[in-house]
Amino acid sequence: MARSIMSMVLVCYLFIGLIAIYAGRPSGLDFAVEAFFVGGVIAMQYLHSSSNAALWTRRRRIWSLGTQGLCVFLPLILFDQRWGGGAGFLAGSCLLLFSGRGAWALSVVPTALVLFSSLYARVAWEMTLGYMGCAFLTGLVVYGMSRLSNMVAEVHSAREEMARMAVMKERLRIASDLHDLLGYSLSAIVLKGELTRRLIDDNPERALAEIRSVLEISRQALSDIRTVAQGYRDMSLVAEAASAQALLAAAGIEAAVSIKIGALPRAQDTILASALREGVTNMLRHGDVRACEISAVQEGGAVRLEMVNDGLREPAGAAVPARTGIGLESIERRVSSVGGSVSTSITEDGRFHLVVTVLLDRAGRGRAFLAAAGRNVTGSTVDPRGRR
Repeated sequence: MARSIMSMVLVCYLFIGLIAIYAGRPSGLDFAVEAFFVGGVIAMQYLHSSSNAALWTRRRRIWSLGTQGLCVFLPLILFDQRWGGGAGFLAGSCLLLFSGRGAWALSVVPTALVLFSSLYARVAWEMTLGYMGCAFLTGLVVYGMSRLSNMVAEVHSAREEMARMAVMKERLRIASDLHDLLGYSLSAIVLKGELTRRLIDDNPERALAEIRSVLEISRQALSDIRTVAQGYRDMSLVAEAASAQALLAAAGIEAAVSIKIGALPRAQDTILASALREGVTNMLRHGDVRACEISAVQEGGAVRLEMVNDGLREPAGAAVPARTGIGLESIERRVSSVGGSVSTSITEDGRFHLVVTVLLDRAGRGRAFLAAAGRNVTGSTVDPRGRR
């Protein structure tokens, strides 16, 4: 619509220019030549008003502006035709092709040339002021309409890009949620299934209890999948810690869990619970873990979640292994969405250490600060009996 309006404005100016030429009662040949120059001015202006003109090289801009200048002033020299609109188009092109104060200074040149040529030809001062005013106003109108048209196009392009980004973000959210929800649930189902297979002959009652637990986890997994399409569901760090402790115990992993926090804002509670779930999933799937320590401490306005396990068995000071999955990256994105971050390191005794530290402000929004890499877990509060 904006470009159509701009095109109509240029066509109207072309019609006005032809009327101005015809009013001078020229011969047929003179009318054709002058009409050619007026058409050249409009054609060059159409190019200068396009969004592609901003991508031109400086040399091309100068040549294009010079061509339009010839179309404006050659009729003045050859036929004494003073159509003020032509100089106005040249002034508008100066503003469109160049930027800064230099462009505004350059746009005054066509109006000044109209003044000098009118004084040289001894044109009445009323007509001279009319020519100058017409050139000045035409330049502003052309510049304003062209910029408006380009800005509308840019806004539409930005809106389309935002729509694409929203789709990509939603796909990424669904992928992250599925990874977090199914990775944890399927790992739990596999572990409890293996435990049931070992117990089915020696302890049928315990095996039956584990089967019930598998059914409960399966139902919860189905419920979690349904919530993915509706948005990220709320989670509780305390409840997730209790579930993780039971799952690690079933996997034969000695887990010491200590959660010493108060009531947390919903967003921070969900993010910390997600981080805990991802850490436990990594222990079960990617490491040879025999013992782990999980602690969460709230000190003033800060909440720090720490997870330590011996699955890596790397020497002290070794580099943290490269990440090949999307779990920790997903947690980092979620933590960074509230201003937080995640740190991973290997402690002095060669154990893998994951830290998520979040600062809670009075408004209940999380602002995370980077935990010191390589923090020793000796200072964290851990109950060796695994009780909360």
